[in-house]
Amino acid sequence: MIPRHFKTFAFGSFSALVFFVPMILGLNEAVPRASCCNASRYFQQSPETTEQNQKPDGTTKGIIDFERPADAIQLVGDSGSVMVPESSAKCEWTFQDGVLTASPHWDSVVSPDAYQDFRLHLEFKLNDPGEVPRERSGNSGVYLQQRYELQILNSHGISVEDFGTDDCASIYGIKKPDQFVCKLPGEWQTFDIAFRAARFEGSQKTENARVTVFHNGELIHDDFELPRKTGAGKPEENSLRPIKLQGHHNQVQFRNIWVQKLNLGTAPSSTSIPSITVSYKTLPMPGEVFKLNGSDAFVLMPKALGDSSTKIPWVWYAPTLQPFPAQEEIWMFERFLAAGIAVAGIDVGESYGSPSGREKFDEFYHYLATSRKFASKPALLARSRGGLMHYSWAAANPELVSCIAGIYPVCNLASYPGINRACEAYGLNAEQLQADLAKFNPIDRLETIAAAKVPIFHIHGDQDEVVPLDANSLLVANRYRAFMGEIELEIVEGQGHNMWDGWFQSERLVEFILENTSNSVR
Repeated sequence: MIPRHFKTFAFGSFSALVFFVPMILGLNEAVPRASCCNASRYFQQSPETTEQNQKPDGTTKGIIDFERPADAIQLVGDSGSVMVPESSAKCEWTFQDGVLTASPHWDSVVSPDAYQDFRLHLEFKLNDPGEVPRERSGNSGVYLQQRYELQILNSHGISVEDFGTDDCASIYGIKKPDQFVCKLPGEWQTFDIAFRAARFEGSQKTENARVTVFHNGELIHDDFELPRKTGAGKPEENSLRPIKLQGHHNQVQFRNIWVQKLNLGTAPSSTSIPSITVSYKTLPMPGEVFKLNGSDAFVLMPKALGDSSTKIPWVWYAPTLQPFPAQEEIWMFERFLAAGIAVAGIDVGESYGSPSGREKFDEFYHYLATSRKFASKPALLARSRGGLMHYSWAAANPELVSCIAGIYPVCNLASYPGINRACEAYGLNAEQLQADLAKFNPIDRLETIAAAKVPIFHIHGDQDEVVPLDANSLLVANRYRAFMGEIELEIVEGQGHNMWDGWFQSERLVEFILENTSNSVR
């Protein structure tokens, strides 16, 4: 018998029991993955597609054969679980002896990876909470792409007349199962699912998602077309998302969960579709956090939006390294949100405006502008070294920028971080970067931005020793005006590179962004 070791795993504001299995001879090529709920298991990823898991006609029929495929990815198995918390809230799911048990509270878990088309097998056992209202008895659910819920509930013995779209095996709120084959609490049950994701052209859905489900071996949903997301599911959009197990105050148990990637019909490769997975990034105010293709990102949405056909105006904030945005930005952000303008950003690491960081910026922009109907011309808001990131992207995409605002922004690589520190991010040595500096340095790439008539506003202190005014904002102002560009530079006397409130509570900066963001949407 393999020895089992248990310990508490703590991450952020949550903790859970972690289950470890030592490396077994012959599995040394696999990669361990940690989870919140006990996981260290040595799982291997499946290939993107194989001859066996491609089906060109776009149906979910004829896929489920009740045999585990060789390329299945185990999510919960005898040796552990790779499921992770859906958020940074406390996670109380536990794993022991091959069984993953749901939290007695509201927290949920998701797969660490996102999926497009797939086949899913899971086994579940309802708890018996005693005499409670029906909706609180064995309540859980499996969410396909975090969007479409297949309900789990104690619905054994419910009459045909009383069986609703909120009962077990229903597609929540949309369709009851074609057969009622629920078992009693305490008995293991199975779902076998074939899922084909919705298809999109840009932000426009062109084909609904489809699903086939067998419950305890009986066909209950036969290539059913899903007209919309269910209940609390994530919005439909052109992105991959994880599989979710819902926590709903019931300690439902799960075992033997595996997924197989499929390619059901013609569609862009899943590698070309944005992949949205869980993030534990912290924000100074309520908002959405996620990983886009592996990079932490955030979105703050205004409460008041126009009709669904209206593009969402937005401010693109940088840098979005782990400490940022911080408390200092709340004042500004609240004013943007109150004006109906979203705020968003992505962490591209200490990229210093390099091509690799710009590629991640491209992915973020296209995800928001295409999948989420954000406006095509965001306002760029750069704090400190965020200036390198934003000016690099603006120089490559000047037609996609409504305006640029900066709080003591870095605009000169030679000034900060310096050639020796920046060269690694560019994949060059110091001599190579110095030789090609004009190709990458914001102060040398202003002409295309000026030609696109992008207005600029900077606020900068005359005592800044970290990002000197003369080598950054003042040099940008002089060169931009030489190109007939419109720039406003507010120089604050006696201030340096510090946390003075005036940087982050500048009425003029907010006014400038509001003016130009409104113009870009109109």
